[in-house]
This record gives sequence, structure tokens and C-alpha cells, in this order.
Amino acid sequence: MANTMPSERILICGAGVAGSILAFWLAKHDFQVVVVERSKAEQKAGQGIEIEEPALKVVKAMGILDKLNEKKTGELGFNLVDAQARSCGILEVGRAGPTGALELMRGDLTEVLYKSANESANVTYRFETTIHSLRQTQDKVFVDLENRNDKSIMTEEFDLVVGADGVRSRTRQLVMGSPEALNCFKPVGAFVAYFSIPKEDQDWPYSQLCHFPGRRIIWLRPTGKESKMTSAYLIHLHDDIPNLRRANAAGDRQKQKEAFAEVYSGLDWETPRVIEQMMRAENFYSDELVQVKLQKWSQGRVVLLGDAAWAPTPFTGQGNQLAIIGAWVLAQELSKNRNQVAFEMYEKRLRSYVEDSQNIPLRGYAPYICNPQTSSGIWLFRTIFRLVTWVVRFLSWTNLARFLPDVKEWEFDLEIEEVEVKRPR
Repeated sequence: MANTMPSERILICGAGVAGSILAFWLAKHDFQVVVVERSKAEQKAGQGIEIEEPALKVVKAMGILDKLNEKKTGELGFNLVDAQARSCGILEVGRAGPTGALELMRGDLTEVLYKSANESANVTYRFETTIHSLRQTQDKVFVDLENRNDKSIMTEEFDLVVGADGVRSRTRQLVMGSPEALNCFKPVGAFVAYFSIPKEDQDWPYSQLCHFPGRRIIWLRPTGKESKMTSAYLIHLHDDIPNLRRANAAGDRQKQKEAFAEVYSGLDWETPRVIEQMMRAENFYSDELVQVKLQKWSQGRVVLLGDAAWAPTPFTGQGNQLAIIGAWVLAQELSKNRNQVAFEMYEKRLRSYVEDSQNIPLRGYAPYICNPQTSSGIWLFRTIFRLVTWVVRFLSWTNLARFLPDVKEWEFDLEIEEVEVKRPR
């Protein structure tokens, strides 16, 4: 007699990197998956990111590497410049710089992941939808889902819920409490803004970063040779900017822009252009950088994933990697135990790796060393950087780099050889 038992139904909150990768693999393990996302389907904001090993193995197993390669930004390297736009040195792709071999915009990555997961009949996406409330029983989770357009609320029943909804996770707050009650936000002393500005000729093909006194940075990164936009980043290391903190707390985008405009007023290089376009940018995002550190990643039938559970901040360079690896591990454990036991195994397997990855380089001082406070500190940093680029070029030209020890990659056993890759059902 055929087995007519219905598949377990799982709700994933958040259609970002972690949410869509988890949906892709859960569908292959015959779960019925609903993914809710507060933003619109066509929204493609976000910063540039790269995919490295071991996370690269996961996207290869998904069969989407060719699609991702088509979306690469084409950025050729990193150019450190001074306030007069003079180069202080260039690091080409793959030469110890911040430009990776697989560099793409977050919005392009999430689009590819969404389309890959959505090919499965087992996956349903609902955009502009959020969790209003949820109630757990011994064997189910009842979730009130709110449509952001008409404010209608529909109650649905799930076996398990996954919160992959970012640093300020609504799922985490509903299930575990506020960040203040949990004491889970650990500020790293930095305020950031991401947005797009119209592209100009000098924005291609290298990303360009300029320091200013007071630990202020502007970083411009190309988003593609044919793209009409450039990605802009403002990074300011400071313990407290009252106007900006109040604007962030209120979610007031205009006040956030005004606060950044005040912080960056009167500076040279591309600053006037960047600030002028920032005030017009529709995809502007700003926040204070915090790490998320929790005693436990799950409660009952609800589990957290990605930044909702362990945000490492961009200073570690591990946020995207952890999102991909975490989604893979959670899906793998749910394939073995289709209940809360999987949550315990997922955390047991991953926690030490996550905690190591949250360590900011140079015992937390790397952001301060790389973003000096004074003009003399900036001059010294540029001088050292110029020397580094000369050494890198010399090693490359002479082929002496082959005699250097290999850089140790982040190691994590994905147990990926056990999986047979199939097309979505």
C-alpha cells in the first residue's frame, strides 16, 4: 500500500541567501516549504559579496554555479585612493585584496537562489508578507501571517518554523524576546550605509576606497560593466552618533541620510557626488553594526538561521559564508530527523565554527587599524599599503609566490559527498 502520509510543512521567514538555500534543499527532502518575505519580489538591493570555500561546494551541488558566474560584477580589483583621486596601490582579483573570484551583488545572488528554489512544486514564496504572531503547541506551530498591502491576516499551521529574517529578526523577538531582554546585540562600534548611485566612467573597473580623518570611509564598487549604477558604502567607526542612532531606532530613512550627510560634510574626493546621490537613493539602507550572540538558536519548534542567530558583521568577512553553510547543515539535519532533534544536531555541529568565524581579525582591532583616526595615521596606512602592493606584484612577476605556504582555508566538514544532486521536483 502506498504511503499517503502528508509531508511535513515548514515555514521559512526570510527569502535571503540562507532562506532560499534552505528551501531548495528541504524541497529535495520532500518537505512542503512556504517562504515569506517582507520585501517585494523584484527588490534587488544589497552590497557586493563573494562566495568562497567551503560555501562554494554548496552552490556547486545546487547546480547554479554557471548562473552565478554570469552575474559576476566583473570588478578587477581594489584601488586605494587619496582625497585627490591618486592611486596609492591596486590589488588585483585574488591577490590578497577584498575582491574575490566570484564577486556578485547580493540582490543578484538572492534572485538566482529564489528562482532555483521556486522551480520545485514543494516551495511557495509569498512576498510582502510578515509574521504577525505565532503560537506553539506540542506538535504544531500556528502562525498569523500578515499581508503588508491590505493588512489582512491569515492563520496557518506548520510543523516547524525557521527564522532567517536577519539581524533584527521578528521571529526571534516573537519566540525568544527582545534583543534587550536577550542581551544578544554586541555593537562593534561602527555605523554603515549602503546605496546605489549613477555610474560614472571613473567607477570602472576597480573598486575605490578613500579614507578621511575621524575614521570615515567611502568605498565605491562597480556592479557590472554594462550597469548604469555604482554601489556606494559609507563606513564610520564611532561608538555613538546620537542623531544617527535615533534615526536608526525610528527607522526614519530621511533622518538617517541627513545624519550621514552631516558626518561626511566638507570632505574631498567623490564625497559631494556621493552625498548628493545618497539623498536621492531609493535603495538606501543604514544601520549600526552589531554581532548577534545567543545562548541557544532554537526554542520548541522554531529555529533561527543566518544573521538572526549569529550575525558576524562585515568586519569578519564571513556573513555570506555562514548563511550558506548554515542553511546546508540545517537542511541536512532535518533530512535525518524531521523534528526538533534536528535543531539540536544543527547547533551542536555548527556552533563552534560560527563562534570562531565571529572573531574580528587582529583580536578585534582590524577595523581600527584599517580605518585610522588621524591624517598621519591615514598617510602611514597608505604608505604600508603601497609597499604591500609592490611586494604582491613582485611575487607575481617572479613567480616566487609558489614557494610561500598555502593560506589555510576555513575548514568545515559539509558531509556533502553523501548527497545525490537532482533537479527540483
